[in-house]
Amino acid sequence: MVRILAVWTLAGLYGAAALFSRLARRAPRPWQPSGCILVIGTFHNPNWFHSHIRPLARSGVGEVILVCDEPVEPMPGVRFACPPRWLARVATRAGAKLAWSLVCAVRYRPDLYMGYHIFPCALIALVVARLAGRPACYQDTSGPLELEGGGWNAENALLTALQRPSALVERRVNAVVREFDSVVVRGSGAEAYVRGTGYAGSIAVITGSVEPAGDWQDHGERSIDLAFVGRLTEYKKPERFIAVVAAVAKIVPRLRAVVVGEGPDATALKALARELGMESNVEFLGKRTDVDQLLAASRVFVLTSRWEGLSIAMLEAMCAGTVPVVANVGDLADFIDNGANGFIVAQDDIGAYAGAAVRLLRDADFWRRCSRSALERALEASGTDAIARRWQRHLALVVAKARTPSERTTRAVRRA
Repeated sequence: MVRILAVWTLAGLYGAAALFSRLARRAPRPWQPSGCILVIGTFHNPNWFHSHIRPLARSGVGEVILVCDEPVEPMPGVRFACPPRWLARVATRAGAKLAWSLVCAVRYRPDLYMGYHIFPCALIALVVARLAGRPACYQDTSGPLELEGGGWNAENALLTALQRPSALVERRVNAVVREFDSVVVRGSGAEAYVRGTGYAGSIAVITGSVEPAGDWQDHGERSIDLAFVGRLTEYKKPERFIAVVAAVAKIVPRLRAVVVGEGPDATALKALARELGMESNVEFLGKRTDVDQLLAASRVFVLTSRWEGLSIAMLEAMCAGTVPVVANVGDLADFIDNGANGFIVAQDDIGAYAGAAVRLLRDADFWRRCSRSALERALEASGTDAIARRWQRHLALVVAKARTPSERTTRAVRRA
């Protein structure tokens, strides 16, 4: 019964949004730029907030009006527009974001509406953008996971209620994606997947941004051997990290590993560490505000996820000169030159994780070459200024195109 309700709820929401968007597109109206954009998202992680919003604020596209659950921290060029808590209690968090986005649409007249993740934020952005007669942008931050099977694997209560893939919901969500004026993805695999849905609009590959926390530190200056950063949930498979630590500890004496993050699997992970005799080797640090400093003190970053779009934590680690050993999932391989700036391994191959980590920990010269190369790659591809320039070029084109309807559309409107 839960699955049936989830299928029909999502199919109905996506179907209605796609139909409304198609109808609204038939009557484009001329408009004057307001000098701001509206962004809708959820930002539990301050690093994620900085990585994504900072380059937008620096891009020159105008003030960023950010509709989210609560303010994160002040940032130049960003105005928080958070729904009152009573509204979230009455209308749910998604309903409150929708209502507050409508308020902001009237108050600020944004030039573009953008949502992170297809449900619910990008869906809200599309509906409000069509009501306002402005372009809509969908940020697909998790790659195909958000869309495959209707998004049943995504970390959202209604989506997980699908329990397994739904062909109906997948068709409906793909129809919604095709309605956006712009889709932004994190890597080549996600781009190919979105094109495969039939999307013919403007698409751009723009990652999150990174900045060095300080000066590069050499192998001997770092006190942490292995680092894991992420939510402690089944999606990130942190139990694999504990298994990797146990395998490496057999070869590298006095190994020190840290787990940064919190989540529902924390208790089970601590129990697993005790069971494997790794209590003295693994520190569970919980949620931290100094992740950049912890990464700068780490030699090897291990990512064991069963899915990713493009991991911001991995880019931050590379920017700190921490060498990544990561699962071959999502678009991670776009950034890893295997054996030169990190390692890509099969996601369930504990031996491969451990072998790469041992090589990096025991050969300081090899680690040093990989570390420098990882830092250079991260800054070249995802430095804040570089990402800000990509946003400026992409969004300027999307807004300009939306303000200049095609001749065919113009003739159709005149005939109507």
